[in-house]
Amino acid sequence: MSTILVILQFGLRDLFRYHRLVLIMSLTIAIAAAMYMFLEVYRSGLTAEFTEQTTGFLVVHDRQNVGDISGSRISGDLPEMLSAMGISMIIPEIRAVTGTSVQTATLLRGIDLEQYTRLESFSMLSGRRLQPGDPPRLAMVGVLLAERQGLETGDTISLRGRNFGIVGIFQNGTYMDNQAWISLADAQSLLGWGQDVSVYAIPDEGILQEGDTLPGGLAVSRKGEDLHLIAAQYQPMLNLWQIVSLALGIAASLTLANILWRLAWLRRREMAILRTIGFPTSSIIGYLLVQAAGVTLLGILLGGLFMLALTTTARLTVSSLTIVPQLDAATLLPGLGWVALIVLAGILLPAWWLGHLNLAGLLHSE
Repeated sequence: MSTILVILQFGLRDLFRYHRLVLIMSLTIAIAAAMYMFLEVYRSGLTAEFTEQTTGFLVVHDRQNVGDISGSRISGDLPEMLSAMGISMIIPEIRAVTGTSVQTATLLRGIDLEQYTRLESFSMLSGRRLQPGDPPRLAMVGVLLAERQGLETGDTISLRGRNFGIVGIFQNGTYMDNQAWISLADAQSLLGWGQDVSVYAIPDEGILQEGDTLPGGLAVSRKGEDLHLIAAQYQPMLNLWQIVSLALGIAASLTLANILWRLAWLRRREMAILRTIGFPTSSIIGYLLVQAAGVTLLGILLGGLFMLALTTTARLTVSSLTIVPQLDAATLLPGLGWVALIVLAGILLPAWWLGHLNLAGLLHSE
C-alpha cells in the first residue's frame, strides 16, 4: 500500500472515530469564518451602495452641505445665472429626509419629471416611472424602501402626513433604492420650500470646475462626492468587528492545533512504526492535513450556512438606509484565504512537535 493511501486511511479513520472533537472544531472554524465573511459582504454592500454610477455631472449646492442625501437648500433663481454662463443643461432636485424619528425616517427626492432620467439610471421592477404631465401626489419608491415598509405598486406611502399613490417600484443598485421619488413641485409644496431646491445638477462642460465657488454661499462639487464620506462613517464600526473576527480566528487556530495534537498523540506509536519502516517525516504533515481538510470543509459548509442565515434573516438598516450584503469573488477569495491561514497556523505546531519526537521513545512508550 502506498504512503499516501496509508496516511489517508489513518486520517479518515480518526476523523470518523473522534467525530465529536471534529464537530466541535468545525463549529469553531465555522463561527470565525461566518463572522469574517459577514463583515466583508456588508463592507462590499456598503461600498456598492455609496458608489456613484452616473459620471460627467457636477452639482451646485449650499457650501456647507453637498446635498447627496439631504441638507443643502438654495434659491430657485440660480438657473438664470447658470444659463448666462453657458451651461447647457440644468436639472433641479430636492433631497431631504422626512419623518419624526429614525424609525420613521424616509429619504425623499423631488425630481424634475422632464429631465431626471438623464441624471440617474434605474430599472422598474413593477408599475411605471413618473412621467411629465402626471397629476400631483404620485410617487415611485425604491425596492429597499418598499421591502422595509411592505409597499407595492398601487399602495400609498405617507410623507410628512400626506399620502402619495405609488405608481412604480424601481431599482438602482445604490442608496437610492431607499428613496421615495416625487415630482419637484410636490416636494417643494410638501416641505414648504417655495421655489427653493437642494441642488442643481449640471454637465461637466469645463465652464465650472470641481471646487469652484459661486455668489450666495454656493459651491460646485463632483456628483457623488458626499457618498464616500457617508460610507467612511460606517468603517470604524466594521473595523471594530473585524478585530473581533480576528480574535475568533486566533482562537480557532489554537483550538485546531490542540485537537490535531491530541489526535496525533493518540497515533504516536503507529506514526513511529511507519517512520522506522521508511515513511518520510512529511507523512506526519500529510496525516494532519487529511484531518485538517475534513474539519475545514465541514467548517466552511457550516460557516456558509450561518452567514446565509444571518444575511437573509437580518438586514442591516441604519437611519432609513438598508445595506444589502454582496457576495462576489472579490469578497469570497479573501474569506477562503482567512480560513486557510487559520488551518495552516493550526497545523504547524503539531507537525513540528511530532517531527522532533524521539522514535525510540515513542516505540517504547507503551
